[in-house]
Formats: sequence, C-alpha cells, structure tokens
Amino acid sequence: MKGLQQDREEQVIVQLAAFRVGSQQYVIDIMRIREIINLMPVTPVPADADVIEGVINLRGVIIPVVDLRKRLTAPQQDWAVQPKIIVVMLRDSIFGLIVDEVLDVVRIPRDAIKPAPAMASGDSTSQVLGVCEHQGRLLMLLNLKQILKPVIDTGVGQEGREEQE
Repeated sequence: MKGLQQDREEQVIVQLAAFRVGSQQYVIDIMRIREIINLMPVTPVPADADVIEGVINLRGVIIPVVDLRKRLTAPQQDWAVQPKIIVVMLRDSIFGLIVDEVLDVVRIPRDAIKPAPAMASGDSTSQVLGVCEHQGRLLMLLNLKQILKPVIDTGVGQEGREEQE
C-alpha cells in the first residue's frame, strides 16, 4: 500500500506558465498568476530598489512592476513579439513582471523538476528554484520570493492598494 501511495505522489502534475526573457525560457507556478496583460505605460516612481520599473494602474489597483530582463540581467534586445506583464500575487500583494513573450502553460510531473545547478542556485537566495525539460526545452523555475524580495523590502505595492481619489 505504501508503494501505491508513493507512486501517486510522484505522479502529481504541476501547471507552470512558460515565458521568455531574452533567450532563456522560464516558468512560474500558474496558481500565482492573476492575469496576463499587454504591456502598458509604466509610471516611474522613486524607489530604493533599482529593480522597480515603476507602477501601473490596473482597474484602480496600483501595481509595482519589475522588468525581468533587468532583474535576471538578460541582454537588451528588440523583439518582434509584444512584451507582456504577468500580474502575480505573493504574500497578499500584487506585482507585475515584464516579460518578452508568454509562451504557454506546461503540465509537468513534480518529480521532473530537478534542483537548480550549483552555478544557477549559488546559495539560499537563488532566483532559480529548479530546472525541468518539456518538449525539448529547458525551463528554469523562478523563485518569485527572491525575484520580488527587493520590491517587498521597499514596501512598494503592499496589498495592491486601490488608488485613492
């Protein structure tokens, strides 16, 4: 019976949203995503964290936006594809992530996600939680807590506060 239960645990499928930043493909847990929108004008704000691109007003909610190209130190390139903002929820706050292209939703067995290689993980503050392969593509599972830590530390966008008039 224990073997059957273990087989079921290994068969757990996770759904991940795949997107591209620069030439690299990344994934995040689809359960963190509130919505995906076309890139809209971002209003710059004074902030201690260089990773904060600015804020957007999405239906009355002010959302801090992070350019993942800068955060992941991807080279600047011009792409024919329209960039997107992935709106995510983390610790009761809402954040926007600018990506070059949203690709698809992938379904992967949880045990197919391998620990990030030492050069990618470095230490406990790694931006990459793991790596998985899907249809010949190598996908990096991002650690949203680490990606957004500088934004969270500044207090910008706490609880996705609604705009006051």
